[in-house]
Formats: sequence, C-alpha cells, structure tokens
Amino acid sequence: MEKERHLLRPWPERMMASAPLLAPALAMLCACAAVDVSPWFWACCACWVLLPCLFRMPVMSLPALALAVWAGGCLLDYGRQYGNLAVEEGGRFAAEGSVDAVSGRSVLFRPHGARWLYTVSAREGGLPLEPGKRYRIEGEIYSLKPPCGPGLFDRERWGYLHRVAAGVRLERFSELGPGDWRSRFLAASLHLREEAAGLLKQGAPPDDEARQVMVSAVLGDKTDARPETMDSFMRSGCMHVFAVSGMHVGLAAMLILGLLRLLLIRPPVARLACIPLLALYVFVTGMSVSALRALIMAVVWLLASVLRRKGHPANILALAFIVLCFVDPLQVFQPGFQLSFCVFAVIVCIVAYMNREKPLWAPDPFIPPRIYNARERGQVWLEKACRGTLLVSVGAWLMSIPLTAWHFGTWNLYAPLTNICLALLVPFLMGISLFGLMFAWCPWALSVCNAAAAWLAGCMLGITQLAADLPCSYLPARLPAAENGALVIPMQKNAWSVVISNPALVVDAGTENTVRYTLLPILKSLHIRPSGVVAARSGRAERVGMEVLLKEYPGMRNWGRTGAEDSAEEWVLSPGNRVERADLPEPLPTGLHQDRSPVLAWTCRGRRVLLVGNAGFSSLARAEEMEKADVLIIGHHPRDPVSSAAWIRETGAQAVIFTTEWGCPVPEGVAVYRLPETGTLYLKTEENGVTVTPWKGTERRTR
Repeated sequence: MEKERHLLRPWPERMMASAPLLAPALAMLCACAAVDVSPWFWACCACWVLLPCLFRMPVMSLPALALAVWAGGCLLDYGRQYGNLAVEEGGRFAAEGSVDAVSGRSVLFRPHGARWLYTVSAREGGLPLEPGKRYRIEGEIYSLKPPCGPGLFDRERWGYLHRVAAGVRLERFSELGPGDWRSRFLAASLHLREEAAGLLKQGAPPDDEARQVMVSAVLGDKTDARPETMDSFMRSGCMHVFAVSGMHVGLAAMLILGLLRLLLIRPPVARLACIPLLALYVFVTGMSVSALRALIMAVVWLLASVLRRKGHPANILALAFIVLCFVDPLQVFQPGFQLSFCVFAVIVCIVAYMNREKPLWAPDPFIPPRIYNARERGQVWLEKACRGTLLVSVGAWLMSIPLTAWHFGTWNLYAPLTNICLALLVPFLMGISLFGLMFAWCPWALSVCNAAAAWLAGCMLGITQLAADLPCSYLPARLPAAENGALVIPMQKNAWSVVISNPALVVDAGTENTVRYTLLPILKSLHIRPSGVVAARSGRAERVGMEVLLKEYPGMRNWGRTGAEDSAEEWVLSPGNRVERADLPEPLPTGLHQDRSPVLAWTCRGRRVLLVGNAGFSSLARAEEMEKADVLIIGHHPRDPVSSAAWIRETGAQAVIFTTEWGCPVPEGVAVYRLPETGTLYLKTEENGVTVTPWKGTERRTR
C-alpha cells in the first residue's frame, strides 16, 4: 500500500523527495543570475525557495534560502570591490608574490597578502616565471580591455571572472625562494602532468601529431597540440574530448575498479581505494571544473554503494553544483562550468527515460529478462547501448547549441555523428593509455600501449579532419553579413582595416598578429568570406599579415598586385557595388608618406563612402572635381589641420570616422566617430543614406 501511494504521488513531488538538494542548487543559480544578468531572476529564486514547502518538505526551504542569500551577497560584495579598483594605465608595478596559474604565454601572479591577481606577460619571447617559486617582479601595468569587435576574446570579462585586477608587462624580476602553498600545489600538479605526458610520448618523435592528440585526450594537456589540430576538433564539434570530464573520470574509475577486482580485493574496499586514485588522476590533469564535478559525483556514488545507499543522479549533480559554487560563485558564469552541468543534466534525463522504457527488441515480452540466455542478453545490451549512444549524443548536442552559440558565436552541424564515431574510440584510447601509465615500470608494456593508443588517436584525428572539411560544418550563430554592409575595425598602434561587402574586399589586413587574433575572428563570427585584399601600406609586417590571410582563404585575389587580372582602378563586388581608386591629382613632391596614400571610394546602392586614409589634405584639395561622399574614413593627418573643415563641407559628408586618436576640425552638424573609443563600426548603405552603428560590446563593467 505504501508503494502504491508513492507511485500515485505527482512527478514533481517524487523528484523533490528523490533529489532534495535540487531546489537549493537552483535557488543558488537564480541568485547568481539575478546579480549578474537581471534582477528579475530574484522571482525565480523565490519560487525555488518556496517550492519544497508545496511538496511537504519545508525543511529544505531554509538551506535554499541560506545558499541563495549567501551567493547573492558574495557576488554583490565582489562586484562592488572590483568596480572600485583603480588601474593607472602605464604606471609602475612592483610586488613580491607567487605564481598561481599558467595560462598560455602568461601567468597569474598573486602578491603576498593580496586578494587580487595580475596577469604577467613578457614583452618578447617566453616568460621565465615558474609555479612553485616566489618572485619580486617589476613592470608596466595596464588595464584589461574589452574586445573591439564581435568574436574576439573578452579580456575584461575574463579578468572579472578570475579575480584579475590588471595586466603587467614584465621588465625585470628576481627569484626569492619557494612560493606559498597554492603555488607549490600547482607546481606539483604541472610536474606530474609533464611526467605523464613524457611517458605517453616515449618512443615517438616530438612532432608526432597522433601522440599530441593522445596526450590532450587523456590528460587534458593542450600545450603542445598544433593549432591546425585544435581547429579540426573545434570545427567538428569534438573539442570536449580535450576537456577532462565525466567520461574521463568514469572510464578511469571503471579501469581502477576492474584492476582491483582482478587482485581479489573485496568490492567495498575496492570502491574506497578507488576514491584517492581518482583524486590523483584529477590532480594530474589540472583540476578543471568539469573534472572536479565528475570527481565529486564519483566520490558520492562510491560512498553510497559502500554504505548501501541509492543516490539519485540529480541529487548528486546538485550536490556537486553546491560544493563548487560554494568554493567560488563566479564559476557559474564560466562557459566550461555551464556546459559541464547542463550537458550532464540532459544525460541524466536521457538515462532516466531509457531505464523506464522497455527495449525496442526483446525475445519475448512474457519472458522475464533474468532468464534470458547469453545470446539474448547480448542482443538486448547491444540494442540499449546503440540507442543510448545515439540519444545521449543528440541530446548533448542539442543542449550545447545555445550555450556555444551564446559564448562562442558558432555551432556545428555534424557534431552528433562525429561524437558517435569518437564514442567508439575514446574509451579504448583512455583505457589503453591509463593501463600503460599504470604499468610504466614495464618498458615493453608501455611501448605496446602507446603504439595502440597512438593508432586510435590517429583514427580520431582523421575522423575530425574529415568532419571539419565537410560543407557547413562550422556555422556562425549570427546571420551572414549583407553585401551592402562594411566594417571598420581598429587594430593596434593606430592601425585599422575596412572590410567591404560580403564576399568582401579587405583594405589593409594588418600585421600577422592582428590578422590571426583580430581580423580572422571577426570575419568568422560574421560569416564573411573575403574575395580580395588590397594594401594601402607595404611594410614587411603588413606583407606577412597579407600572406596569412591569403593562406586562410585560398582563392583570394590581391588587388593591385603586379600582373593581376583585375583592373588596377576598380574592383567590382556585384552590380552596383564597387570599390575604385579616387581620381585625384598627382601628390605633392613633399616626400611625405601620407601624400602618397591611395584614396578608395566604395559605391553601393547609390551611396558613397570615401576611404581617405592617411592622404594629405594638400593633395585632396587640389582635385579639379571634388569627390562627393556620404561618409568619410580619415586616418592620421599631421599637416593642414585648418583646411580640413572646408574640404569636408564640400564633400557633403554627413559622418566622419577618425581611425586614430588624431582629429581635425569638422563642419557643424556632421556626426563624428572615433574608432579607438567606439570599437568596430558597422556601415550599412541604403537608398536613403548610410547608417553608422558602433559595436555594442564596448561597454565596460569596471571603472
């Protein structure tokens, strides 16, 4: 009778009874969102706090309220203190402290007794600072800037989420001895990971791509992975393979428990012994958020089985969320944290659905499964495994689409199929590699395991490269840019670039670094494919940047190159949409570079945008027929600042865009935009005029 009453209870009440920590975890999440996203989330938080009272569990409302108030209060206090930080741009920085983390070519430096971190990078070459040691450093301090356009890395948001106050360009340093416990703890983790990576690469050349994939998949160490390899996995939607998560920890737990059972160790003792070994594996891999979440859930599951308790997956997931959020509430806003918990929540729901549903194939519906023979049990297991793999892959893909589109501005079309293929290889790769590490004391066993794992890694690499090369594999979340649009992009050191139409003509690609880290992310974010490029400057650094762009987009044409098929005076993008060199007189014989800068005119839908660039006004004013334009894009003009207003008035321009900090007098009623202040500018030509829209991502969170 009691069982019947339990089954007759509504589903929310049964869920609340099976996972009592779910309401406190969701109340905590809504409180964090209310502080950082919108105050309306406080209403959702109140609903989750009161929900246990509606289902005869009022005792859980108190921890839900306490956790929500604590998380909201911590974030409000942190935001107030972070907003009051004052950073003196270009000031001097000198402090003693230790290295807390290593991130690419920079390190996170924590001064002794300080709450805030500083990202330290070298002006040239590698950074000599190492974890585990105490240093005194001196350098130039700078603030973390927001991105200047879409698709770029938001350093300001990153600093806010990681408690980084500012950046420091290292000038000199001195080693003072061992660092604090955090630094030594990190140094031990990095040292063990390097040792394990060295064992996995043993016997292979340094540039073996398969071994690099193997190390990245098993240990989460992407330090030596090639950019082309990372790009293939990212474009195929399989980047999660390189993030140590529940799949890695689960496979490690299965391998450890299997080996302990072979040693005839009792199951309860084997499960208890598995906990520190799993913690060691997570410690070696770098203790990422997804790995810590999986470790907490594995520890709870192992302890529950030892204590003969049945833990609900949703309750265990909620416990992991509360523990990690209690340690640092800012983790809630990190993409890895959101992807890890949301995807695993979908997997929990799919597994619960499959446990309730009967298998699609059964020998006889009237025969109990416990009396199936070996062949029938194998068929049922195979059917459930195939169905589960398909449902989990598709469900995780559907859950990840909105998150990846929001955080990274892209999503992958073939990710379910690619993940199904990799799901057949990754368990064997993990098992063989971890088995080889456990028996590293036996050289021949390690060599055999490494060879087999490298072959599997090569198959994974081939699958991802095939999927990445398929059409429409890497789709942007935004709609493609229109042919009547243009972008004015700020670069470093007063440099700038203009991307006209789509397919686009790129004016001044910039240096190699600006192409890789500024221009290409913006082009991919807006789904713009360049068809040509023209250089207004011909320095060596600009030529290298143009070569990088031409390599990224094969088939691009270089306008103005000697022997090119296209007209040297006009580039036709489409009917009525063209870029031409302005008809101006010969430059003055002053020898100044700006007097020799070309002037380009873009005409689309009857409107005209004049790219003056660095051309001197002395040359522009000598034209027999004044160039007419709706928008002027003006560069650096150290000469003739007074005559500029009269010349701008005669062009009839309604807006002027200054690409550098320099400015000149403009007539009254003309809209003025300064590229260093606005970030990327969108230009859209219509029959009734040209619309100039500053990019909205330049609003700062901090002072």
